[in-house]
Amino acid sequence: MNEIIILAIFNIAAFGAAALLAYFFTFFLINLSHRFNFLDYPVGRKIHKKPIPFLGGMGIFMSFWFVVLAGMVVVSVFGKSFVVGPSIQNIVNGMITLIPKVTGIFLGGLLINLIGLLDDKFNLSPGRKFLGQITATFILMGLGLTINLFSQLGPIGYLITFIWILLIINAFNFIDSLDGHCVGVAFISSVMFFWITQILDQPLVGLFLATFAGALLGFFPHNFKPAKIFLGDNGSLFIGYMMAAFTLLCHYQAPHTNYVTIFIPILIFGVPIYDTISVILVRLVRGIAPWEGDRNHFAHRLVKMGMSERVAVIFSYFITFTIGHIAILTTQVNLFGAVLVGIIFMSVIGVIAFLEFYAAQRIRVIEKIAKKRARRGGGMDFDNEF
Repeated sequence: MNEIIILAIFNIAAFGAAALLAYFFTFFLINLSHRFNFLDYPVGRKIHKKPIPFLGGMGIFMSFWFVVLAGMVVVSVFGKSFVVGPSIQNIVNGMITLIPKVTGIFLGGLLINLIGLLDDKFNLSPGRKFLGQITATFILMGLGLTINLFSQLGPIGYLITFIWILLIINAFNFIDSLDGHCVGVAFISSVMFFWITQILDQPLVGLFLATFAGALLGFFPHNFKPAKIFLGDNGSLFIGYMMAAFTLLCHYQAPHTNYVTIFIPILIFGVPIYDTISVILVRLVRGIAPWEGDRNHFAHRLVKMGMSERVAVIFSYFITFTIGHIAILTTQVNLFGAVLVGIIFMSVIGVIAFLEFYAAQRIRVIEKIAKKRARRGGGMDFDNEF
């Protein structure tokens, strides 16, 4: 059988198995949450009207790792019988070689998942939560995984890797603001990343991504508005951790070029990174600590502009989908083209930021007019005010 067909079968089987496991296992987690009070109650800033289970991340975690670990056992036992070409050989050899690293990634993922679960249940202090993230980051880096683009920079390369991992972990934690937002963006990002690994001839990383995308898709119907179960911090932190790990496993050099590009991972995670940076800047301007929660995330701001929550989430999906294809385009151009791609990306983000700023200004004007009219006891005639 042609190795391309076998590789496609591997990816489809991993994707489908993870999706089915996540979908059906989530039903069990919903019941378990209600039975043992793993529920997110509508208090403080939370706007849901009844307690919602928050064990969603456990379903993604268990589905993904069950398929990955089962696949590694199968490959270790029957791997030689699958080998019909170099790509399959790379997967078989890579899985066997990566067993120590995958084990470390599993342990780090388990830790970050448990930290999130403790935060969901007991509301950990920001310091303890961040310490758990740092520990999981050191586990990942202790495996020898660094951003390969900076691997020759020594301590500086490790520092960049350290900051990058924490950024992506918290970026996906930040965008878990509306039903289905984090899971949908992560799914699209995983699919875009998967296609890039196929172009860059990295089938093993692609197989991991196909499995992860399947687990996300299986969970998605339970989490899209109206959500029957939340990701919880146990899910959003784990998603961010795995996304960071995938970026460290991948090498960003296309076979037909002699250069690498830093734009690929930044483009793929453009929405979470934009949300994180913009939220932190807004909080600092307002004199609020960056770790203090609020309802000023990107999706929340879209809702304030007049979108419904579902429309705001779907709009984020489209942006992620568009920027993801810009990342794919990066693999097909020369160095000059890659620079142009970076300019296009910054222009897209700039347009979004400008529209957000303009809409926020209009909203503030409308609110001032509404207060004036309320004090006068009259109606609201906006046409005469602008």
